Parts: sequence; structure tokens; C-alpha cells
Amino acid sequence: MSMSAALRDRLKADGVAKGAVYRDERPQGSTLPAVVLLVVSDPRPSTHDGRQALRETRVQVDCMAASRGEADEIAEAVIQTAEQPGTVSGVRFSRAFVDSSRTRSDKPASGGTTFITSLDLMVWHQPAV
Repeated sequence: MSMSAALRDRLKADGVAKGAVYRDERPQGSTLPAVVLLVVSDPRPSTHDGRQALRETRVQVDCMAASRGEADEIAEAVIQTAEQPGTVSGVRFSRAFVDSSRTRSDKPASGGTTFITSLDLMVWHQPAV
């Protein structure tokens, strides 16, 4: 299983955003709150002896809700889960770090406002042995 799929499953298991955690995009018509994971950078570090197992992947985590407060609360829940080491679906997670965060809002055509707290997580991971 890929790291992003394992991270999605990990956040769902912890009940983040009531389990509405998606990769790449939020399904049309889905409700809020929700979290969307986007892999931004996934380098494969190597030495002259070959690839290193431990990798650092940058993941943009968009925490979406109907209020600014709820979007921020979801972001905190994401951080609490990601900071804890653990193994999910064959992926061993080390501690993740927040590299940056930002807030914005969106006004969908359907009406209302979607508040978004976006995190850039540096996720350290490797295949479980």
C-alpha cells in the first residue's frame, strides 16, 4: 500500500473529520467536514550503496469545514495523529512535522463558505519490516 493510502487509513481510524478523508480530491456532493491529502514531493534518497528505506514525503493536508474554528480543530487532530509513530497497512510512520500552514476560504457555486486550513506535513516513513 502507498504511504498516502496508509496515511488516509490512519486518519480515518482516528476519526479525523468524522472519517471523511480522501486522497487527491473530495468527491462531488460529499459533506463537510473533510480532509484531502495531496502528495507534493516524494524524493527517493539514495547513497552509493542504493536507496535508503527511510523517506521524507511532503503531504499537503487540506482540512475543510463550514467554520474557521472547525477547520482549525480538524488540522489539530491531523497533527496529533501524524506526530505519533505507528505502523498502518505495511507502512511504518515515524514522527511527522508541520513545515507550514495557511488558511483560506472558498465559496462554492452551491452556496455557503468552505473554510480551509492547509498544512504541509513532512511525513517520515518506510516500509514495515
